[in-house]
Amino acid sequence: MEVTEEAPPAVAEGRSRSPVEIVFALVLVAVSVAAIATASQYPVESAAYPVTIAAGMAVLGGWIAMRELLRRRRGNPTAGAFAQHGPRLAIGVAALVAYFAAVSVVGFILPSLALCVLLPAAVGFRRWRLAAVVGLVCVVSILLIFVYALGRPIPEDLLSPLLAKLR
Repeated sequence: MEVTEEAPPAVAEGRSRSPVEIVFALVLVAVSVAAIATASQYPVESAAYPVTIAAGMAVLGGWIAMRELLRRRRGNPTAGAFAQHGPRLAIGVAALVAYFAAVSVVGFILPSLALCVLLPAAVGFRRWRLAAVVGLVCVVSILLIFVYALGRPIPEDLLSPLLAKLR
């Protein structure tokens, strides 16, 4: 019995998400460079963390773009549509926009908990308890790291008086 490995089709039915992958990667690099430029104007102790995160994002964006360009050059771009379910993608993007708006109005804790629980549910994840536990662990971890370990403030929240009592 002979075993041969067949090469996968270059692009199924002529559909490729390759251009979107490249554009996403370049936008990621551009946003990262802008974040580095902005954070570089902060005092050194405040700039280190955002510059480090943005530099990592820029490297990741460069890697994604390079990977996809090499795939295209070999004639094997990433197949498939950019989004398998457009409405879910729209819900996700709208949720993130609403989250950032809510953080500036309500504060960090409540919008973060809501995002961690409601966004997975909106895009099809049906294990509400797991989403709630993960969301709670994430928010508490962020609070412990930034507020208590690093001494950095978070946006004022409806729960800020409770946090003040815990300090």
